[in-house]
Amino acid sequence: MSWNMCGVERWGCTGTGTAAEKSDVVKQYVQSNYVQAVLLQEVCASGLDDLMAKLGPGWSKSFAPYHWSQNGVRTPSPCATGAGSDPNDLAGTAIVAKAGLTDAKEYPTTQPWTGLTRPFQCATATYFGVRLCAVHVSTKNANPDHPDWDYRDDQLAEIKQVVSAFPKVVFGGDFNASPPDRPGNPDVWIWPAGLYSQGEGTPGYRECDQQGAVRDGRDTHDGGWKLDHLFSSEARRWCVVADTPRSDHHVLVESVTITPPAA
Repeated sequence: MSWNMCGVERWGCTGTGTAAEKSDVVKQYVQSNYVQAVLLQEVCASGLDDLMAKLGPGWSKSFAPYHWSQNGVRTPSPCATGAGSDPNDLAGTAIVAKAGLTDAKEYPTTQPWTGLTRPFQCATATYFGVRLCAVHVSTKNANPDHPDWDYRDDQLAEIKQVVSAFPKVVFGGDFNASPPDRPGNPDVWIWPAGLYSQGEGTPGYRECDQQGAVRDGRDTHDGGWKLDHLFSSEARRWCVVADTPRSDHHVLVESVTITPPAA
């Protein structure tokens, strides 16, 4: 499962529910769709603690914070600011799995010198032997000093280089980018060759909601865009895209068949 929880109220997420209500959404899909791993974006550390308590023992987590960079000086981003806020309650991405997680690691990607920097992290679900990677790509105007600079092409190329090293991988999240074949997409150029599969037998990874060779899918944002993508090296069984009032982003759930290791 991949979901941008919109859990940081000061990032335009007021009115989408409490952290507890957002945790309930994840728990609902865990129970109804047999979700075994979750990739989360825009989650507060305190909200992640609430989710882990609701999921119970046997679940593991990896958390990586967002940072604000001011001329290269990076400061972790808190979920709330102002009087009474907890500066240690950071905003970040998370990998949650019903298994042990090993080798949790952040990988460097090109980020704005000034602006919000978004982590790219991976961890291995030991029971499944699958590398899980949580993605949150920069927005098009990530650097307020240079709003015309686009970091997404570099980041996607770097993500492709990382995930291609893993024989079994699931990676997904908020890519802040439309799929290559979406009509009227002016930013096709940011997608590196060999990342987004063009169908069976072609290089790259098949996206959760992709049909055949067409690299498109249903909207995943209330604004009428598909910004969220979920890819896997393993064979897809089915894909769910579901709206929820607890975020401006929709939920993606993909079921894959994990290839057993060679004898």
